[in-house]
Amino acid sequence: MTKYLYGASIQGIQSFIFQTNKLKEIVGGSELVEEICTDMFYEFINSNESDENIIVSAAGNIKYIGNEQISRKLMREFPMYVLKKAPGVTVSQAIVKIEDNAPLSELITKLEEKLKVERNKAMMPLEIGFMGLERARRTGGVAVEIKEKKGKKISFCESTKLKDSAVDKKSQDYGTSSHTKLFKKISGLVEKPKEITLEIEDICKGHKNSWIAVVHADGNGLGNILRVMGKKLKDKDFDTSKSAFKKFSNALDKATQSAAQSAFWKVFSKDEAITSKGKQPVRPIICGGDDLTFIIRADLALEFTELFLRAFEEKTEEEFKVLKDFGISDFSDGITACAGIAYVKESYPLHYALNLSEALCKDAKKKVKENVKKRDNGIPESALAFYKVQESFTDKLSVLQERTLLAKQNDKSLNYYYGPYLLDELETLNSRLATLKLEADNSQDGSKAIGKLRRVVSDSYKDFSVAEFNLKRMQNVNNEFFEKLKLSQELETFENLTSGSLAKSQLLDLITLHGFRYGTREN
Repeated sequence: MTKYLYGASIQGIQSFIFQTNKLKEIVGGSELVEEICTDMFYEFINSNESDENIIVSAAGNIKYIGNEQISRKLMREFPMYVLKKAPGVTVSQAIVKIEDNAPLSELITKLEEKLKVERNKAMMPLEIGFMGLERARRTGGVAVEIKEKKGKKISFCESTKLKDSAVDKKSQDYGTSSHTKLFKKISGLVEKPKEITLEIEDICKGHKNSWIAVVHADGNGLGNILRVMGKKLKDKDFDTSKSAFKKFSNALDKATQSAAQSAFWKVFSKDEAITSKGKQPVRPIICGGDDLTFIIRADLALEFTELFLRAFEEKTEEEFKVLKDFGISDFSDGITACAGIAYVKESYPLHYALNLSEALCKDAKKKVKENVKKRDNGIPESALAFYKVQESFTDKLSVLQERTLLAKQNDKSLNYYYGPYLLDELETLNSRLATLKLEADNSQDGSKAIGKLRRVVSDSYKDFSVAEFNLKRMQNVNNEFFEKLKLSQELETFENLTSGSLAKSQLLDLITLHGFRYGTREN
């Protein structure tokens, strides 16, 4: 019987999820996206996740081996099936006939090449209407229903209606709200909807300020792994190759979830991490394959992300042991990941924050690929980058950095974008942050000293010599704090500023991260 390798790639996921700034609709959108490659696909092919012909089915990617009948049905009907349930996404699909002697790795390569072509083809959206029709104000889509929310009548387009319904519908498995599927992935908790935030304001409830973080993490070296697997499995029979790729996909997905759960329990086992209403101030958006995207309270973001990156290395080392059964031991030490953290106010447009977090993640990847020695198996190191948005304008990361983090006088420059940080470098940063917290919590002088650090940064944008003078004065007046915080490094940076060379300072990162713990507003 003739068989085919079918592949589908779901695009426009982020724009679909972040179509509005309402967290409930973001939650509903993320749950619908999660279902596309799982429940929706299983229902369409009348199967389940244990189907041995499903090679990949997560994070917007599907690879499936089927006979001619089911393959024709997928190509003909699956995109429309998805668009009806999640209008706004784009489904690119391709198919490759399975030849008797062709190894699966080559077939996957051919399939990916075809999918790249299909991704460039425009797809007609379902939501098209005449100019005279009423529109949903938040999205601009054609209004299909009017609902009353908090005493106001609001027009809903098809996509926001489905997102809203996705949160309220009941799960067949648990008899409770279905919007907890992704939350269960990153926490391991049996469904407890009351602990999950559904309003963006709830993330900062009871905290001293209204800063949140959008975090995007992505694995390193996946292309390298697939190339190695292709070479090692080239002479293996088709069923063996299929089993190897399926086990790798499952192992990667499981490692990402386990790493997220490890970080979750270390962060949210502390009372101060819970909101005043007893909720965990975190909301997963994407969790599948090697991707993790989530919204979290700002003061918890760095710790959670660092813990995830460390756990990801450990969990992939554990899960990738299954590859040894196929003679693949190149990645027995696991793989790494990079992450970007965009710190924004809770009212900031979240789709801009997501774009920024992805740009920061790319910046971290660029550093470890170009400027840091790779591991013996060719995998780069883990790293993360972050940026705090303090203006209304949006622009490229490089432009934002130059406009807000670069202090210049004449031909001398000081860059306050100290990252991206490797995991080893985060240990030093965390040690200095702990010193700042201890001083701020236990002594009035510590608080004054932190204010003086802000003065140094502020002065550096006007005159480097004034900033240097203030640091030296702090060394004389508050020497104990100066030594504990190792400010001699910053003083040395100011003293050694030379023409034409770009120096970097960690001072603003310390002040920024420290500030997320405090504030004058009680949410």
